[in-house]
Amino acid sequence: MGTQVGGMQDVFIQLKWKTIKGVERAVKAIEKVDGRVLHAYVPSIIVASVPSDQVARLVGRGGIVSATTEPLETTPTVADRQVGGAVRPLGFAIAAWNEHLSADRRLAALASPELNKSWGEIERRPPDPPAEVMAQLRHLESQYAPAMSAALLGAPNMNIPVLVGRIAVGLIYVDSTVAQYQITDQEKSKVLSETIEGLNMLSGFEPRANVQWFYDVSRPKVSMTASQFTEANKDQWEDLWRNAAMGAMGYSASFNGMNAYISKIKANFKADWAYAIFVTKYPSFWFAYYWGNHIVMDFAVDGWGINNFSRVVAHETGHAFGCPDEYSSVNCNCTQLAGRYQIPNGNCETCASPFVPCLMCANTPAVCDYTRGHLGWNELALMSKGTTTLKETWTFDFETGVEGPPTGADIWWERVDNTVHFLVPQSGAMLANMGKPNFDAVSLQTLQAQPYTANPINGSTNASNQLPPGTVIAVRTNTGRYAKVKIDSYGSDLGITWATYK
Repeated sequence: MGTQVGGMQDVFIQLKWKTIKGVERAVKAIEKVDGRVLHAYVPSIIVASVPSDQVARLVGRGGIVSATTEPLETTPTVADRQVGGAVRPLGFAIAAWNEHLSADRRLAALASPELNKSWGEIERRPPDPPAEVMAQLRHLESQYAPAMSAALLGAPNMNIPVLVGRIAVGLIYVDSTVAQYQITDQEKSKVLSETIEGLNMLSGFEPRANVQWFYDVSRPKVSMTASQFTEANKDQWEDLWRNAAMGAMGYSASFNGMNAYISKIKANFKADWAYAIFVTKYPSFWFAYYWGNHIVMDFAVDGWGINNFSRVVAHETGHAFGCPDEYSSVNCNCTQLAGRYQIPNGNCETCASPFVPCLMCANTPAVCDYTRGHLGWNELALMSKGTTTLKETWTFDFETGVEGPPTGADIWWERVDNTVHFLVPQSGAMLANMGKPNFDAVSLQTLQAQPYTANPINGSTNASNQLPPGTVIAVRTNTGRYAKVKIDSYGSDLGITWATYK
């Protein structure tokens, strides 16, 4: 492979440690050279994004014994080994790393006929169940995870996680002693590789979230046969194999056992949040779905195929962090509130104008601004924010949030006479009137794309007024930063809410 010059480069790092405490030392060493941990297989492997000129400096720091940007050889000495039902993941991790670097994989992904197709394509089943099954999952959620829907309508729901910081992922292969339900080592390796690619893509949309995926990989074997899965007990199919798998892993064979497992990996990895991904060939509600605190994935991913597993698992993980579906066949609507901060589903395919391709709607490696809001990313890069009254004839500086500053003002609320008022950009700042979008869903990326001008905005108290309550103005400040300001109330003084990005 060619050596990268400049920028950030993915690095496969092996550690000498045997505990999470040691791993934390390695994490600090990586961050000290301005690197960022992407994936960790505790306690011996980390994949990180590191400045290309710092890769060679890592070895010998924080217990790091090797760091490479090249493919690795696989030998019997590093093949995965099963110990007490848990997988030592070095062999799988190396295989996933090699596939990550593979030109064949990347070319195949770009050439895939399924790329960018809506999840609602009529030729294939979508990666979320039909309405009647979703209703059943929501019923189960109300029984087993009632806090997820306990917030007042429109108020922040702090029980919904945001995709920020360290996330513990329990990747559980529900294997079998029965031939038709067995998952081969090659299949497990492919699933791990696809899962890593999908989660890497998802977190890569917002590096400031500093998402670190810490994996706990298990492959419990159960001995259930096809005769135990009948049409009469279809509603319990997942319960049957999931509970058996938890029992095989040493936990209570129940939903509570799964909760105990998820709590344990969250604590062990010192994570901000944790969830489980079950991969199985046993019968289930649908080939991919999420409820409560776990995802279920069928190995074949129905008609989408294993090579699209990465984007399906990223889509389902979006659900785990509060994102709604955006494709038309699920009857989404643009007023539906979702995510911790209860942001409307404004990119729903049936009503968005304009509609933006997004992972929550299609098999596409992109997220829209509404999804960014649902994931909790809108607050990550803020320099200042608040609510205030912009008094008539006063100026305002968006970096400091100060009204009437001696220098640095970005706008002036000018009074010409009793009727004529203008919002005037100052000292090189520029403005763009965005109309009335959802303020919380307007991201830095949206602001950067606005058609800014140095023209004042007419705020006169007549039919020419372009600043009615609810209007959102994009601001490019006189120092080159971006801000958004919402007109909360209109009069001789303006009630405003603003947020300025770093």
